Amino acid sequence: MKKLGIIIVTYQSERHIGPLLRSLEATVDRAQTVVVIWDNASSDGTLAAIAKVRPTLELDLRVLPNRENAGFMRGNNAVYTVLQNEMPCEVIALLNPDTVAHQGWWQPLVAALENPRVGTAASLLLLPDGTVNSCGNALHFLGFGFVQNYGEMAAQLPEHPALFSGSGAALAFRPATLEAMNAQLGLTGIFWEDLFLYADDTDLGWRVRMAGLDNVLALESRVTHDHRFWRQPMDAGGERLFYLERNRYLLLLANLKTATRVLLAPWILASEIALGLRIWKLYPRRIHLWRAILTESRTPAFRARRKKIQAGRTVPDRDILRAMTGSIRHGAIPFGAWDAVLDAALRWSHALLCLLVRW
Repeated sequence: MKKLGIIIVTYQSERHIGPLLRSLEATVDRAQTVVVIWDNASSDGTLAAIAKVRPTLELDLRVLPNRENAGFMRGNNAVYTVLQNEMPCEVIALLNPDTVAHQGWWQPLVAALENPRVGTAASLLLLPDGTVNSCGNALHFLGFGFVQNYGEMAAQLPEHPALFSGSGAALAFRPATLEAMNAQLGLTGIFWEDLFLYADDTDLGWRVRMAGLDNVLALESRVTHDHRFWRQPMDAGGERLFYLERNRYLLLLANLKTATRVLLAPWILASEIALGLRIWKLYPRRIHLWRAILTESRTPAFRARRKKIQAGRTVPDRDILRAMTGSIRHGAIPFGAWDAVLDAALRWSHALLCLLVRW
């Protein structure tokens, strides 16, 4: 059994994959580590870049090219199955292809996972300029997920930052823990494949919490993440926004109890009105969005998933809600006077909901 299995899912990753692989060669215990890359039918030079650097690496490296873009979640799940069946590992680490590992990055993750109460351990993600990309993910009570402490100095972070879930860009878990959690909740794999893109790590962290386990940040584990999400314009068709918003609602529908969803309904309606007024050009897309949400939430697969989760969970919504936040403050987004007023109102709303939800 290998000590560490590393899963990397690539898509159009020609520019990043070489530096990542070289950083792994320089930092891991080569005899105790296997690296598996799943490529989602990249049309750039990703596979060629891997082939070019591969002969120069002293790594146990496997490459699994796929003929179509199966999505980030399905790719990770497919590699996880291969590792479980053919190359079992004590610990699995997920890395985005646009990351670079620092010396000593994996040992703190393994150490954190020695605690049986820990479900996932995340690395501190740094931007290329050395400031913080993420010290874990926060989750707003309306389902908006966002990275914490964006743009701050790593030296100024608290010793034990609280987080709702770890970032999937650099995240580790023990297969034994994942399998036990999945058995409890009636699920399989790492991620919920129907999400396809975005909110994968939020859902995993939420499930970890519902199973009575913790998501932690291994502060000494450092990984640089060339994160460009907020520096890129939204695509013209709104595809990125579509998946972000669709998956936000699917998580709320699947993971919250019915009574909690009913209580949240007025805030959900208010948020839809606010989004419709503030980004009115995308409002027609929201009509398409709601059709997709209604269609997906009525499928037998979705209903079966929700039923299994609600039957197997051991942690009530009141505890999940307290782990969420009411703030919408994000370091990567401008925050004006009106935003401050809205933020205060939402924080008061969150506090009220925490008092009301007793189940």
